[in-house]
Amino acid sequence: MQNPIKLGVVGCGYWGPNLIRNFSGLPDCDVKLMCDVNSQRLKHLKTLYPYIEGHMDYEHMLNGAGLDAIVIATSVKFHFKMAKASLMAGKHTFIEKPMAASSPECEELIEIADKKGLVLMVGHTFLYSPAIRKIKDIISWGDIGEIQYISSRRLNLGLFQKDINVAWDLAPHDISIVLYIMEQSPISVNCWGNAHVSPGVEDVTSMCISFKEDRFATIQSSWLDPRKVRDMTIVGTKRMIVYDDVEPLEKIRIYDARVEVPPHYDTFAEFQYSYHYGDS
Repeated sequence: MQNPIKLGVVGCGYWGPNLIRNFSGLPDCDVKLMCDVNSQRLKHLKTLYPYIEGHMDYEHMLNGAGLDAIVIATSVKFHFKMAKASLMAGKHTFIEKPMAASSPECEELIEIADKKGLVLMVGHTFLYSPAIRKIKDIISWGDIGEIQYISSRRLNLGLFQKDINVAWDLAPHDISIVLYIMEQSPISVNCWGNAHVSPGVEDVTSMCISFKEDRFATIQSSWLDPRKVRDMTIVGTKRMIVYDDVEPLEKIRIYDARVEVPPHYDTFAEFQYSYHYGDS
């Protein structure tokens, strides 16, 4: 039997405790260390996980704890520096999204991981959710025909970030899902937004990602919406899928709806679109 992976989690603020809880529940993982600069956070988590060592020094996590892997759940501005140090120390590295603050930083981390033969992973949670996996299967089976476009919304009131805008905070989830479904890289990306609360930090953004064969995806992200919205519409030539992650039971609905263009017509008067409304 293979020994459990010994790992440590750095960053015990908003999301770190969730990672500690989940990794602690995996039989193949042994969470040995949790690290944060806030001693009060460590003290609180120590009451929940008394068997996990708490430490305020990241260097100890890298060199003195005998870990196999490091999980990084800090602010984005620290991702690159901490992940690079982790990889250089020979540790498999898991980073919460987004991986880093720029493409060159991400590329450098990928290059280091490849050279050292280490696993570098980003927390794109939804790629492992049953709903998204099912949607991928439905599309692969050809049930909805060819994808025409995808429309996604991820809206809520808060949580405001200070070092990244709403596109960096929320859109990575939708981008990862779109790329997973499309199975190709985009040919162009256009994003615009406005900062209404904190100057220089956009809290509402709209993004358009274009693909080959005139396919595209739109992603709307907001920290300023009164409702929590987590939905995605995938329009195919045969059917359409609506995915609502907020819905507790029926997260996926398939609509047997489409628009059909007449194959032959001689005059404009003969031209009539055909609208098909089936079951859902």
